Amino acid sequence: MSRDEVVQRILAEFRRSGYQGATLASLSEATGLGKSSLYHYFPNGKADMGEAALQAVGIWLGENVLPALSEPGSPEKRLKKFSAGLSEFYAKGSKPCLTDLFTIGEAGELYQQYLKQRLGGLIKALAAVVAETGVSAEEAGRRAEDAMITLHGSLVVSRALGSTAPFTRTMRNFPAVLLGQ
Repeated sequence: MSRDEVVQRILAEFRRSGYQGATLASLSEATGLGKSSLYHYFPNGKADMGEAALQAVGIWLGENVLPALSEPGSPEKRLKKFSAGLSEFYAKGSKPCLTDLFTIGEAGELYQQYLKQRLGGLIKALAAVVAETGVSAEEAGRRAEDAMITLHGSLVVSRALGSTAPFTRTMRNFPAVLLGQ
């Protein structure tokens, strides 16, 4: 099994159990690797596994979602494509918010800077698209931040309600909210 496959299985376990809830035993079971093999791939244990999982997410989003923001076309068209990509990543709201899972307890201490940087970059990229419509940079930044709050909140609410409807509605309205429509 390749390292990438191992990382995908680790990511799935973190999504299933949360960072705090995932144990070395559950990560070993999820990957089919013994604990010593996991340490071969990840010498610092669970901390390295979490970092690898977050980096894999960053790569996937960088290849499949973020390019939509810089493609030709209207801001609305690009934001719709971006929303569709996020919807795919979160399996239409059935997969949990990783920002939530990786900011609780020990994970928060380990990954807060990484998440702050990634989320800040995403907000900046969204704000740049919104600013193309003529709103001030300050207003564009506020809308982009509010959109991220709504997106991540909708994932938590969807999980709590056992329904993907809040996430689906949020993603459907995502471009309009950002564009002030």
